[in-house]
Amino acid sequence: MEFTPMTPETTFQYADLNIKHINPENTLAMVKRAIRMGYDAVAINMELGDISDYYTELDALWTPANQSGTDGEPPKKKKKKHQRKDELADGIAGILKKKLIPPPHYVDISQLNTSDLEKRGKVFRQFSRVTFTANEQVVINKVFIHPTILSYDIVAIRPGEPAVLDTLARKTELFDIITIDHLEEKRGKWLSMSKVMDRIRNDGVFYEIAYAESLMPATRRNTLFNGRVLIRSLKSKNIIFSSGAETMLDLRSPVDVMNMSLLWGVANNEARKMISGFPKSLLLQAECRGTGNGDVCSMKLSEAEKLAGIHKEDEEKDTEGVENGEEKEEKIEKVVPPPIEVRMNHSQYQALLQATKNANDMMKKIKASKATSSSSDSNAPTTSSSSS
Repeated sequence: MEFTPMTPETTFQYADLNIKHINPENTLAMVKRAIRMGYDAVAINMELGDISDYYTELDALWTPANQSGTDGEPPKKKKKKHQRKDELADGIAGILKKKLIPPPHYVDISQLNTSDLEKRGKVFRQFSRVTFTANEQVVINKVFIHPTILSYDIVAIRPGEPAVLDTLARKTELFDIITIDHLEEKRGKWLSMSKVMDRIRNDGVFYEIAYAESLMPATRRNTLFNGRVLIRSLKSKNIIFSSGAETMLDLRSPVDVMNMSLLWGVANNEARKMISGFPKSLLLQAECRGTGNGDVCSMKLSEAEKLAGIHKEDEEKDTEGVENGEEKEEKIEKVVPPPIEVRMNHSQYQALLQATKNANDMMKKIKASKATSSSSDSNAPTTSSSSS
């Protein structure tokens, strides 16, 4: 999984986390346009539709015994040979109709012009995303452990039934985004479950509004209505705006997106968070989900380079002094320990960053006060000698 680290020291401005992948040429053109518009982070989205149409596990070969649910026990009445063959053929045909989950798609960075971003001190990042509709609770238990799904940076789910949202509330550590299906009015029924939605939001999951669907007459009404209900239920917290673009005409610049947010009743200062602050928090949460037990180790790039250089020197010294036991003991003492891994959730991580920033500011003030006091002490004897 290619994931650019979202360390606190790296710069980050605007993100579009939903550029739909239709074909490589169209995706490359949309990513180039997004960079020209000022986005420095994009997510290429693989839209799957109903996940039950795909292989979600290593499906066992269907047999008439598997259909009966008797764990292979012989039925009471023996079936005729041709009847068993027909059932077996139907089962195999049902399996063959399922599709394979496609792997993530990345754009070749060498074909992109990121000079404008580099002049402004920005770094271009691309992420992979998969979005699927979940209509059955049983499928959810299988899809999250699929190796192809685990290879994506961002996992987004579109609940098909209100009961699915209750299941997702118990598995918030396995996905990142909940999005809405605006094509059918029945699919938005779970928007009335404000308590469950709020519980999911508190666990670090984000909700998405795709503004490209508001540009189409068929989905404009449902998109505006569902977006207003979502914003009112969550009080504009943990909601991101993304394009959901399939063509270049669906993309809008960050300023246009902030102006469009007035259609959903979002103030201009809150709209900036939905395309900048909240997407950054989402990517940090996704990076945490992609590690074992949610462990994240964040450090400055300069410190990482120094640490890598020290380890290289120690390895060279170890190879030279294998024969001398005394030199070996000295080198063991000089080895720098690895960075400490902190096990925490996203809110605790944000609190730690704020505390570190406050401590650094306090140290700067103490150093400045010491410098002023020392300068005043050095000037005191010169004034007394001049008076005498």
